[in-house]
Amino acid sequence: MALDDDTLPRALIADPRTADTGLPRRQALLELAILVTAEPWTLSRHKLKQWHDAGLTDDDVLHGVALASYFGHLNRIADATAVPLDYEVRHTPAHADPSTPPWPEAAKLVTGRAAIDIASRPATAAALTEWKTYMFHRDAPLTRRQRTLIVRHVASWLGDGGISSPADLTANTLDDALRALARTVTLAPWQLGDASYADLRAAGFDDTMLFDVVATATTAGVSSRIAVALAALAT
Repeated sequence: MALDDDTLPRALIADPRTADTGLPRRQALLELAILVTAEPWTLSRHKLKQWHDAGLTDDDVLHGVALASYFGHLNRIADATAVPLDYEVRHTPAHADPSTPPWPEAAKLVTGRAAIDIASRPATAAALTEWKTYMFHRDAPLTRRQRTLIVRHVASWLGDGGISSPADLTANTLDDALRALARTVTLAPWQLGDASYADLRAAGFDDTMLFDVVATATTAGVSSRIAVALAALAT
């Protein structure tokens, strides 16, 4: 495609689900990114074969899963902070309508051995482990229990059967507010606004604590999307 031809970028911005990239390999990568983002539990061994037939290797698939998961984190942080861009964007997508319903919660929990081992990309695996350790195993500004609650809820919404249920935790007065914000971050980030933070602000959360809730939820989203996608590809 010529560098000055913006047909495909415009199509991807308008509706990636119906965009035609023109090449089987690119189309497979597009489908992979959409499914990992919205419904990672729907991946399957059959889907992996289709992507192999389209020209993707296992490493391509793994790379695509990791990138799609990671950019979901970046986009959610951008939605949460609403920081203005410091660069020019050639094609700006329309903002999602806040009335658009959230994505569905996982129809099933996925467990089992991954079809592709993330350790085959050692730098990625090491970075992900270090990132999760930093986010999930701290006691400030959120407590360790609050982080655990968020991680478990995100895992359940994305179909990550390798994480314990949040129902196993003893109830706490802030649980509902933490769950509500984490759910919006995970399943409807386009709905984030002042009202999303109101209950936690009323409970004494400052901006640093609120950002920690968001970052914990987005990190859990990266981790669970990768785990669910790679395990689902073996089913």
